[in-house]
Amino acid sequence: MFCRLTIKSAGRWRNGASYLHIQAQGGARSLAASRGQQVRVEHLLAALLDQGTPEVLDALSQAGLDRVAVRQAALAALGLPASQPAITFEPVTAAGTLDRPALPVGELNQRAWAVLRWRQDHLPIGRLRRRRDTEALIHLERDAVWRLSGRLALDDDQRFSLTHHHEAAVDEVVRRARIDVARQDGQTAHAELRALAFRRIRRRRRLPLLRFTVGWGAWLSNRRVQIWDRWFRLRTLDAYRGTPQP
Repeated sequence: MFCRLTIKSAGRWRNGASYLHIQAQGGARSLAASRGQQVRVEHLLAALLDQGTPEVLDALSQAGLDRVAVRQAALAALGLPASQPAITFEPVTAAGTLDRPALPVGELNQRAWAVLRWRQDHLPIGRLRRRRDTEALIHLERDAVWRLSGRLALDDDQRFSLTHHHEAAVDEVVRRARIDVARQDGQTAHAELRALAFRRIRRRRRLPLLRFTVGWGAWLSNRRVQIWDRWFRLRTLDAYRGTPQP
């Protein structure tokens, strides 16, 4: 029974939550190591139960099993007391960061996504004059996602996934309307400024008397981007009048 339930849950996770499955495997290894044991299916079952994801709870419900009773039986099979503390898991990388893909649009918070869809339809495209404006627009929209996520108390999976999908949508709108100022090859204006500052720093390193100024170029470039972002925000305030509330 333990094997069937564990394999069923793990098999379902491979299709949509592999990172949670990896987290459960890490918890199982941690539990086994704390007892000097080899990892067994009961360790993984205990980890799955302590993790308590909807998939596992649904599998228990369909099998007509009580979560507490199954956990106690798994621990007993490992020679552990029923009072064994719950497993502490390593945090999972947020969706939409590093190598973990963003959540699908269908799994996004619909209240937040509705507001962002409205913003996508009301972007101040007419105010874009140069690529620097496009980068400022991206920064403006990214800040809007983070404010919205904070207001709705969304987790990092939602926050970064919303940012990913919204930024892609904004890029697409700009590309269709103003290809001349659209971002190209993933190179942003901010990255270009950082690269320029780095080249200047390298040149200064050849002059010993100017080494104390190393870092000024990057600082000034960052300040320049921040000032331009604020100026662009002021120029586009009227475009977002009537923004719906989540």
